[in-house]
Amino acid sequence: MSDALLLLGNTDAKLSALLSKMGYNVTVSEKADSLAEVVRSNLYDLVLLDSQVGPEWPDLCHFLRSESATSAVPIVCLSSDQSKNSELKQEIDNLEFVDLPYSVGSVVSRIAMQLRLRKFNGTDNTSARLGEVNAALRDLNDRFMAQLNEARQIQESLLPESLPSDARFDMAVAYQPLEGVGGDWYSVRKEPSGMITAQIADATGHGLSAAFLCAMTKLARCAADHPFPDEVLTEMNRLMSPVLPEGKFVTLCSYHYDPATGKLYFARAGHPCALVVKRSEGRVVQLQTNGFALGFLDDAVYARDELQLEPNDLILIYTDGVTEAQNMNSELYGVERLSAVLLASKPEAHSAEVLQSVFDDFETFRDGRLLKDDVTAIVLKRSI
Repeated sequence: MSDALLLLGNTDAKLSALLSKMGYNVTVSEKADSLAEVVRSNLYDLVLLDSQVGPEWPDLCHFLRSESATSAVPIVCLSSDQSKNSELKQEIDNLEFVDLPYSVGSVVSRIAMQLRLRKFNGTDNTSARLGEVNAALRDLNDRFMAQLNEARQIQESLLPESLPSDARFDMAVAYQPLEGVGGDWYSVRKEPSGMITAQIADATGHGLSAAFLCAMTKLARCAADHPFPDEVLTEMNRLMSPVLPEGKFVTLCSYHYDPATGKLYFARAGHPCALVVKRSEGRVVQLQTNGFALGFLDDAVYARDELQLEPNDLILIYTDGVTEAQNMNSELYGVERLSAVLLASKPEAHSAEVLQSVFDDFETFRDGRLLKDDVTAIVLKRSI
C-alpha cells in the first residue's frame, strides 16, 4: 500500500504529479475550511502545508496536532517566515520547514526523509498512533515482498533454462508454485553419455522454508553424479539426511531415459508413481518401486527398475499437488482421472499438447477452487 499524502493549500501541479508518479497516494485540498472533514475521513502518513493557504496557517498546524488522526503525523510546511517557523518548531513536534520559494526536488526529498523516519519510529514506539503502525506495516510488507521476489528469482535459477530436444523424443514441463516460491523442484538434463536424466522433488511445507530445501536438493543432485537413478537417490540421501532439519524431508523420483534404445530406468524416494501410457496395450502403467523419502534414514538404499518405451509411448512424472487438488465438492482429482486424460490423448500429440490437455482438464475439474499445494509435471514422449 502506498504512503498517503495530504497537500494542503498547494496548487503546484508539477509537485503533485511527481509525488503521484513516485507511488504516493496524493490528496490535494486547496482550502482550509474543509480540513477537519478531510483528516477525519482518511488516514494520512504526512501532511504538506503551504503557508500560502492563508494567514491562519500556524493555527492549522496546531489544529492538525490536536486531531487524533494527525496528532503524530509528520507535517512539512512551506514557509519563508523564519520568525514564525522558529516559534512553531518550539510549540509543535515533528514539524519541518522548507523555505519559499522552493524547488520540487527539495520538497520531495524532505517528504521522503520524514516518511522514512516516521516508519522507523513507528516500529519501535508502542504508543505510536494508528498512522505510524500502518506505515511500519507497509514498510515491513514492502521489504518482505522484495525479499520474496529475490527468493523467487533464486529459485527460478535452480530450474533448467530449457529442455533437451531430439528427433527421437520430446518433452514439456509445467511448474506452478503455490506462493512466489515453493517446495517443488525439478531437473532435466542431457548427460555426456546421451542419456536423458530427470528428477522431480517435493519438499515438506510451502514458501521460503520449502524453497530452501529445494536448494539443498539441487546441490545434492549436482554432487550425485551416477549413471543409474537408484545410485543417484542413494547418494543424494547420504548427503542430505544428516543436515535436513528435524521433521523435514523431500520426496523425489529419478528417471534415466536412453533415446537410442527407448529404455527407461527409474527409482523412487517416497514420491508418487510416474504414469506411462503404453499405446500398443491401450493402458496406463504406474511405475512402482520402493524407497523412503530423502531424510528418513541416513543409510537408505533405493530399488531400481526399468521399462521399455515404444514409439508414441509417454511418461508423466508429477508432484502430489496435481492428484490431491480438490474441486468445490472436496473431491480429489486423483490418479484415475489423470490416467484417463493421458490415455485419451492422441498418439501423434506432442508432449506439450498432452500436458496442456491434462491441465485443461485439471482446471475444469477444480472449477475455480484454490490450490493448496505446488503443482509440477513433466512429460516425455518417445517419437521414434
